[in-house]
Amino acid sequence: MQDISYFRAIVFNRIIWDRFRSRRFLTFSIILFCLILIITYMIMHKPKKKGYYSLELEDCINSKLERFKESINSNNILITEWPVSDRDPLSNLKQDEKIEHPPDENLFLPYVGNGYIGLSLISKEGIFAFNQKSTTFPLLYNPLANIYSDTMTKKEITYVDILSGLVGKIQCYQENKNCIEVSSSVYAHRIRPSIIVQEITLNNPTKQSVTFDIIQIFSKNWNLSTVKDDNFNNMEFTVSKGIIDVIIDGKPKHLCLSIGSTKLPNSIRLNEHEFNSKHYAISVIKYSVTLLSGKLENLEPIINNLENQVIEELKIATKIGFKKLAKEHMDAWNNIWKSGFGLSRSLADGALNGDRINASLYYIASSHRAPLIELDKPVLNQSGVDNNHVYHIERCYEGFSTLSAVKLWKLPLNEKEVSNLNYLWTLTLQKHGCKGLIDLGVEGIIQAVLLSLGGLKFTHHHLETNLNPRQLHRDYFFRKINYANLSLISIEVIVGYDNHAKLYVSLDEYIKSNEEFYACDAGCIDPPVTLEKNKRVEFPVKLTNPLTAILYISNDKTHINELKHALHVQEIDIAPQQDANSIAIHKHGHSLGGLAALFWTLFIILILIFHLFLFKLIYRELCVSNNSDYNSYDYKKSDYRRSRSTRTV
Repeated sequence: MQDISYFRAIVFNRIIWDRFRSRRFLTFSIILFCLILIITYMIMHKPKKKGYYSLELEDCINSKLERFKESINSNNILITEWPVSDRDPLSNLKQDEKIEHPPDENLFLPYVGNGYIGLSLISKEGIFAFNQKSTTFPLLYNPLANIYSDTMTKKEITYVDILSGLVGKIQCYQENKNCIEVSSSVYAHRIRPSIIVQEITLNNPTKQSVTFDIIQIFSKNWNLSTVKDDNFNNMEFTVSKGIIDVIIDGKPKHLCLSIGSTKLPNSIRLNEHEFNSKHYAISVIKYSVTLLSGKLENLEPIINNLENQVIEELKIATKIGFKKLAKEHMDAWNNIWKSGFGLSRSLADGALNGDRINASLYYIASSHRAPLIELDKPVLNQSGVDNNHVYHIERCYEGFSTLSAVKLWKLPLNEKEVSNLNYLWTLTLQKHGCKGLIDLGVEGIIQAVLLSLGGLKFTHHHLETNLNPRQLHRDYFFRKINYANLSLISIEVIVGYDNHAKLYVSLDEYIKSNEEFYACDAGCIDPPVTLEKNKRVEFPVKLTNPLTAILYISNDKTHINELKHALHVQEIDIAPQQDANSIAIHKHGHSLGGLAALFWTLFIILILIFHLFLFKLIYRELCVSNNSDYNSYDYKKSDYRRSRSTRTV
C-alpha cells in the first residue's frame, strides 16, 4: 500500500507539471499577466480626487458647470477645486501660506484687479492697493460677504472668467438627497477702478426652508479709524475712514483711505422651492495717490475728502444699477482681449498650454490700469504729460521668445505672487524695448506680451517675426496685432502633415487709414505680396544664412523692397522638416506615434512570447526527441500492473 500511495503521489505531481507545461496553461498565464498590466495602468492613470463627496454633491457641481462647458474647453474659464474647510468660512488662505497640490495640476487663483485695487476670492487678506512700482500692499479691509452653513456638508469650486474679467465661487450644500446652490461672482470694475461688485445667487429646490449665515469683516487695525452707517437708494452702507502704516523701501509711510461697502443682513432665509434669489454688495475704495509722512492728526482733511468721494461715488454707482455696471465692465474687458494668442495643445510633460497662458495674461492685465478707456483718465508718467494717444513701438520686442522663459509662466497662488509675476513681466518687457507700450496701460502691455511670445519685433518701418525656423514644432496663432495703431494683422504658423511649417498672414482691420500693407518671407528675396483685408496669404518658412527673420510686414513698399539689399543673405532654402520625434511628443505625449504607450508595450511583450514559443519548438525537435525514452512516461493502469509483476519476481 505504501508503494501504491507513493506512486500515486508521483503520478499526481507529474500531471500537475504536465499541465503547467501545457500551451493552455501558458496561454492563460499570458492573458492573466496582460490583464493585470492593463488594470495596473488604468489605476495608475486614474485622476486623483482631493476629497470624498456624495454622489449628489458631485452631480450638483457638474450640473452647474454645464453652462460653462464651451468656455472651459476653450480655456476661457478656468476651474479650480481648492482645499477649503467645510465648516469655518474664515479658514481661507493667508498670503504667505503654501498650498500642497500635485505638480501636474494647475491651480488658478480667483483674483480680480484693475491696476488700482486687487482682491482674491479665497484669501482673508482683503483688498490690495497698487503703488507706482508695480507692487501691492494690503489695505486691511475685506468687503466680500461669506455665505455659509455649519449644518450641511458642502462642496465648492472657484472659477476665473478671463473674457469677462470676473471670478466666482459655486457652493453646493447637501440637504437629504437634494442640493442647495450658493454662487457668487466678484469683479473689480474696469473703467470705474475704485468699485468692487459682488453678486450672490441662491437656489433652493428642496421642500423645506433653509437659513445661511453671512459674515462681513470690513476694516481692522486702522489708525484714527471711524465708521458710520449711511442709507441711500434703498441700500444700507458702512463707510470707514482711517490711516494705515506702510513700509516702502524700509521707510515708514502713511496711507490715507476711505472705503464704503454694502451692509448685508446677518443671515439669509431661503423658502422652499425658491430660485434665483439675488443679493448685491458694492464697495468703493479711495486712497491717497502718494504715500505721506508726518503727524497723523495733520492728515485728517485728506481722510475727510476721501470719505466724501466714496459717498458720492456710491450714490452714482447705485443709481446706475448693477446690470449697467456689469455691462460696462464686460465690454471693457472684451475690448482688451481684441488681440490674443493661441497655440496647439501639447501632451508633453511640463509643456506650456493655453490654460496657463490665458491665466498669466489675465493676471498681468488685472495688474494694470486702462487709461484709454477709464472714465477718469489717470496720469501715468512722472512728468505729468498724458501720453495716452502716443503709440511708441520702436524696438519692441527685442529679444528671445518668452514662451521658453519658465519663470514667466509660474501660476501665482496668492496676491503677493500675482504682484511678483506682474513685476517680472514688466521688467522683462521694459528691458527689451517695450517701455512705450507699457506706458499705455493694459492695452499696451497686452500688445507687448503678444510680441514677446512670437519674437515679433517692430523696427524702423516694419514688423518682423524672429521664430527659429528649426524649432516650429507646434501651431501658433497671433490674433490682431496692432501695427503702429494703423491696422490689425494676424499671423499663423501651421505645421503640416509633411512636418513642414507654413506662414499665413491676414489684414483683419484698418484703424486709421486704408493704407496698403506688404509682406515677404525670410530674406525678402522674392517680391513682396500685397495684403488684402480678410484674406489669408501663405508664405513658406525659409532658412537663410546668415539667419534672418522668417517674415517681414510693412506699409512702406519702398522700404520692404530695399530690405533684400540690407540683409545680405548668402544662402536661402525652404526650412527642413521639423523633428518628427518632437512633434510626436507634443501631439501624443510620447515619440511612439499616435498609438498609446500601453499598446506598444503589449506589442513588444507578444513578440517576446512568440520567440519563446519558437525557441521551445526548436528545443523539442533538436534535443528532447533524442532522449524521448528518458523523458516520456506512460502511466496507464496496465503498465503499473506490469511493473508490479516485474518487481515481485
